[in-house]
Amino acid sequence: MSRMPIFLLLGSVACSSNAPSAEPSVDAGMDSGIDAGVDAGIDAGADSGVDAGVDAGVSQRRVFVTDTIQSADFGGVSGADALCASQAAAAGLEGQFKAWLSTIASPVADRLTHSSVPYVLVDGTLIANDWADLVDGSILSPIRLDASGLPHGGDVWTGTLANGLAYTNGDCVGYTSSSGGIGLCGDTGATNGGWTASATPECSLALRLYCVED
Repeated sequence: MSRMPIFLLLGSVACSSNAPSAEPSVDAGMDSGIDAGVDAGIDAGADSGVDAGVDAGVSQRRVFVTDTIQSADFGGVSGADALCASQAAAAGLEGQFKAWLSTIASPVADRLTHSSVPYVLVDGTLIANDWADLVDGSILSPIRLDASGLPHGGDVWTGTLANGLAYTNGDCVGYTSSSGGIGLCGDTGATNGGWTASATPECSLALRLYCVED
């Protein structure tokens, strides 16, 4: 499926079967904001912030989905990162893990290493060949395993467009509030751009998070 049809569908896809329906203005805002995010700065999302030598001694970077759900009140990206670190440690995963979560002020593309090694599920299933492949609008396999390798469906708070940049039409007050407003979520069953940018539910909806080894 081409990128344009994927993103044109986003405003009409619910992030959960019990997700509130998006208002027409929200749909319009999402379509325009996502198009702008895809068109403007996509090269920056893929190319900026790559540090030489960050992958020395690293053969792969693991990705998992949290086994818990909650509203968008994570305490910001630091709180979301702490949740990912906690679940990784509980499962015995060594390394540093951060949430695949962007706020308007702090996109994932600026927070995570732009790795040249593959991104994989905890069972070794390939997600993307490298950072550029991760943010090219599709992934190779859905992200449905938690840190212990157990499967989970449902959806995830991401705040992140398929190119790694932030969705700028709402971020639940930097993902610190579950009262009013909207954020961006992704679909754990998707491998097109919907894996990270599927719909814009209200901040009170309880969803999962993606966690990425950094």
